[in-house]
Parts: sequence; C-alpha cells; structure tokens
Amino acid sequence: MHLTPGRAASAVERHDCPNCDAPAGSACRTRGGKTAAKYHTPRFVLVPALREELEVPVPADRRPGRAWKQGPALTVVPAPHTERPVRIRYARTSTARQELASQLEALHRA
Repeated sequence: MHLTPGRAASAVERHDCPNCDAPAGSACRTRGGKTAAKYHTPRFVLVPALREELEVPVPADRRPGRAWKQGPALTVVPAPHTERPVRIRYARTSTARQELASQLEALHRA
C-alpha cells in the first residue's frame, strides 16, 4: 500500500521519533533543535507501509518558523505487526584458548 506524502507524514507522526525524541504529532528535529526538512529514517520504519520509502517529507504546515499545533485525528492506522520477532544470537571469545561450545549450547537452549 503506497500512501501520499501527506498521509505518510500523518502516519509517521503517530509515533515518537527514536532518533531525535520528537513526540508523536511533532516533526523531527535537527541536533540544534530546529524542525528537520525530512523525517528521520528510524521514525518512519515504525510504520509498516513505509518501510521501503527512503524519504517522507515534513508537511508544509510543520516547516521551520511555524508554530506547532495538533493536527486532526488520523484515520491511517498502521497494520498490526504479526510476524515473529527476529532473534539474534551472539557468542564470542576474547582469546584463542577460549571455546564457544558452552556459549553456543546456552544460546540454543534459550
């Protein structure tokens, strides 16, 4: 499902930004605290329909120099996440004398 830029931005704004800590309903911020020209990738990855998009522009009413105000209630609701979570296992040794077998066995049990 492809969303128009405006609807995509509205869907993204349902989430806090994990990169700049912008709260839900607010545009992403630069390191200096100003409104960013585009949403940060970590934020729109939270919206399943937008995972393949490379850029989602900030809406015109959220540009720098404009006072923020709450937008209308959103009708676009991201689809629930139904896939199994990805599990990553990690084992390592610090020296050539150490062995991984016990760590790998513990990881397989977990």
